[in-house]
Amino acid sequence: MNDLLTNKINKIKEEYKNNKYVFIPQKIVIDLIKQLGATEKDIDTLIEYGDYLAQDPTLSFRHSRTGRYLFDNEAKTISRLEYQPFVLTEEDGFIREDSGAQRHFRAIDDRWQSNTAYQALLKLKMLLIEGNRFTPRRLTDQQSPKSISTVFHLRLIAEPNSLSELSIEGVHKDGVDHTMIVMMNKNNVKNNSGALRVHSPQEAIGTPWQDINPNNVLYEHNNAQYLDILLIADNELNHSGTPIFTHDNHHSAYQDFIVLLSRYPTVNTHPSHQFDSTQLHPDLPLTLHLNKQVA
Repeated sequence: MNDLLTNKINKIKEEYKNNKYVFIPQKIVIDLIKQLGATEKDIDTLIEYGDYLAQDPTLSFRHSRTGRYLFDNEAKTISRLEYQPFVLTEEDGFIREDSGAQRHFRAIDDRWQSNTAYQALLKLKMLLIEGNRFTPRRLTDQQSPKSISTVFHLRLIAEPNSLSELSIEGVHKDGVDHTMIVMMNKNNVKNNSGALRVHSPQEAIGTPWQDINPNNVLYEHNNAQYLDILLIADNELNHSGTPIFTHDNHHSAYQDFIVLLSRYPTVNTHPSHQFDSTQLHPDLPLTLHLNKQVA
């Protein structure tokens, strides 16, 4: 990386280290991902990929796709990993009726992987979390130079005169070390709905959005723009989202996100270890080299 890019990323990393969360606005994100290889064409195209998502396996009002990647800080590479079911437990800070259940999502495919803006977001996440250590997740290998990142592209849909919950589980954690939420497309979303919130640990896991104590809200982001980013130290702080409402009640609304969940590999005694494979994907191979950025 060139010195200017390194300095910009280090400044963000320092704020993240100090506050345990950091917001990165659209303008800065676009500048960073262009330096990491994103083209204007692919930036303009990525916003449309929410139209290619599949019905979510657990939530009727959500569409989704997912993919798993290995961030290797020694080799300076990002590689696509084989498909695994996704599992979050109550011990991970996720309290919902499907806690502990295996969830099977449709895969992110080559449409995403060939997009340089998507590739650059993967690189940016890896660079932002490298060397930033917080309270360790239980039963993970904190000495590993590698981390596993599960990426979700999500669309939340609200019908007229109803709401769509960004997080029906209320205040929660994602069971990882670092959660990065990237705002994507949205349509007909009412202003000041669909907000993202960061909470202090004093806000109990499972608290519904309407019962949250304002004194425990460390940060709230409303009316997000395409490629705005919120990065959270998941084992330090909690987070949630407010419901999406329609602006024009004659039409449905939707809001899209890409969420990148990263943590160290699990040890053998972790309850989800069997779903923590580091084998490469046999059908959707991808390897990105961080030393090949566009300066």
